[in-house]
Amino acid sequence: MIGKERDRWKEKSVDQIKDFISNVYEGEVKNPCPVDRLKALSDTLRRKSCGECVICREGILQLSVLTESITLGSGRDGDIDVISEISEDMSIGSACDYGREVGRIAKKIIDDEREQFERHIKRKRCDALVCKKFITYYVAPETCNGCNQCLETCEPRSIRGGEGLIHIINPDSCTRCGDCVMACKPGAILKTSASVPNLPKEPVPVGSAQLDSIQGSLMSQKRRRRSE
Repeated sequence: MIGKERDRWKEKSVDQIKDFISNVYEGEVKNPCPVDRLKALSDTLRRKSCGECVICREGILQLSVLTESITLGSGRDGDIDVISEISEDMSIGSACDYGREVGRIAKKIIDDEREQFERHIKRKRCDALVCKKFITYYVAPETCNGCNQCLETCEPRSIRGGEGLIHIINPDSCTRCGDCVMACKPGAILKTSASVPNLPKEPVPVGSAQLDSIQGSLMSQKRRRRSE
């Protein structure tokens, strides 16, 4: 495979190489999370690299490893600077335009979106709600109609409730697959990367008086999210 990729890139012009990488990048542009975007980009381009140039081969591998670690909640202080340095080294020292172009794009992402990388590492937040490690699904009690569709859809059995009851999601067993969101016609299942609002601890009847005690907390949580 390495030999085939090496021959492939040797046959391409500088513009063709740049066009290929740009097309791969364009396929990830719609991904709203820059960390996951760089992870997906480096994963794809790593497999297409010929592997002959050490800086390119090891550089893209490290970009993939570091960004994956950040999306899984294991990012460390200093990772952003390491990614930036690797990207810059690739953009300058790679043997061909493949590595140089990958380095240039990676450097642009980290420079433009540094704050979002920091939020992933320091605050364990993904504002784009893409990185599953930082997402919590919950049922909005004021919207749930107790239809049971989410409960029946949930394969891990992470949802408790019953017909006519406000359902509750167990965050410890939830796999964050999102199937319940698709099944919930009222749109009562939400996800957040911030704190979950105060919710009933047990399934309660839809529209029950117990909701009165949590309405104020729900409103204050919404106001805080708007200000963040």
